[in-house]
Amino acid sequence: MLVVSAICAVATPILGLGVFISPVLMGGLYLLGRLLLKEKQFDFYKVFELFKDLNHALKVIGVYFLTALIVLGGLILFFIPGIIFAYRYSQAPFIMVDNPNMGIWDAMKESQKLMHGHKFELILFQLSFIGHFLLGIITFGIYLLYVIPYIQISMYNYYLHLTGQNGLSNKNDSNVLEIY
Repeated sequence: MLVVSAICAVATPILGLGVFISPVLMGGLYLLGRLLLKEKQFDFYKVFELFKDLNHALKVIGVYFLTALIVLGGLILFFIPGIIFAYRYSQAPFIMVDNPNMGIWDAMKESQKLMHGHKFELILFQLSFIGHFLLGIITFGIYLLYVIPYIQISMYNYYLHLTGQNGLSNKNDSNVLEIY
């Protein structure tokens, strides 16, 4: 994550490229996290995997920007719709990374279907990390170097849990997430 952050920090001043590179690198981090969760292997080059297919990379960028626009529009309107949209489309980037032949809007619709009935569950899951962020504040951010990758892997595992890709029982069996 530090390497990806450094690349984005360097690329942003150069014609604002970081805005376009960041979603693709975040998708690559998901691929690396999925590899770690499913196969217990580490291959740093997975972070750059999406750059091999320009069309797929552009779709990933499109999903990130479309999600941001929809959430921003909802936040501007009445605030609460923005929060609902944020959770409704929260899985769209992962869906797009996993399905290179899928269209941008199809990934958004699939995320909406996937999150139906699971938004509050995800809110509670994310609230469980509040203590970690408080520790991060107390340690002047040093603890965040450890906990942010942990939270990201947990979010990847949440997506794999929703889609049934993590090898656990059916996603509807219980409301409790099993995190590795």
